[in-house]
Amino acid sequence: MPRIVWLASYPKSGNTWMRAFLANYLIGQQGPVSIEDLRAFSLSDVRPRFYAEVLSKSVQDMTAEESVALRPQAQQRLAAAREHDHFVKTHSRFGMLNGTPLIERSVSAGAVYIIRNPADIVPSFASHMGVDADAAIEIMADRDHATVEADVKILTHIGRWGEHAESWIDGSHSLPVCVVRYEDLYANPEKAFGQVLKVLGLPFDPERLTRSVRHSSFEELRRQEEEKGFSERPPHMQRFFRSGGSGEGQRSLSEQQLGRLARDHGPVMKRFGYLS
Repeated sequence: MPRIVWLASYPKSGNTWMRAFLANYLIGQQGPVSIEDLRAFSLSDVRPRFYAEVLSKSVQDMTAEESVALRPQAQQRLAAAREHDHFVKTHSRFGMLNGTPLIERSVSAGAVYIIRNPADIVPSFASHMGVDADAAIEIMADRDHATVEADVKILTHIGRWGEHAESWIDGSHSLPVCVVRYEDLYANPEKAFGQVLKVLGLPFDPERLTRSVRHSSFEELRRQEEEKGFSERPPHMQRFFRSGGSGEGQRSLSEQQLGRLARDHGPVMKRFGYLS
């Protein structure tokens, strides 16, 4: 049976960037892959049709609580949607909710987990959520934080930033996980993306790697969004692809805000070099 390779991250940590790189590398065309084609390249664990396939009523009538109970069955259908192992995007933490596994281990081949300095997540997350920085920091510390899709009530339980990372990285689930820091992708994309390819066991082609890094650069992603828009952009956001840089949080957040992040997530921040 085909299995899922999860592309997992806390929101605004580089998941779409990783999807764009992998799409450009694996499709291998001479020009950039359209950002609107990313939904077809990598499926999502909140795609309604997989819940509809296992629901005994209209998916429009499903409650958020029912969506959690259906996650294992929906993910079995999600895994079987392709004839081979394939990538699926998720912002869910790894673990249990209401006695139900949020990630179905039996149909999971492994995961790529992208981790990003929470100080740099804050400005982008605040823009994405339509809140100020203090509210974003508060949300990132909330163990109960979850999102529910607007049209169909599919719940994603995210939780706290640090605990989200640990749930995927620490290996109690025995799933092989390739951990990549956003900052390494930004500082040396060819090296960092190349390492992901090697860990995943994908054929390594240096020329294709260089081309794929160029075709998935933030400059290229922003250019496409400015020209044609991007369906994954929330309506209240001016643009989905912001600066794409590293260090914005240190420049824009106050000492008090940075201190709150350190108190909330200090051990994980230290572990990945975000806190001295």
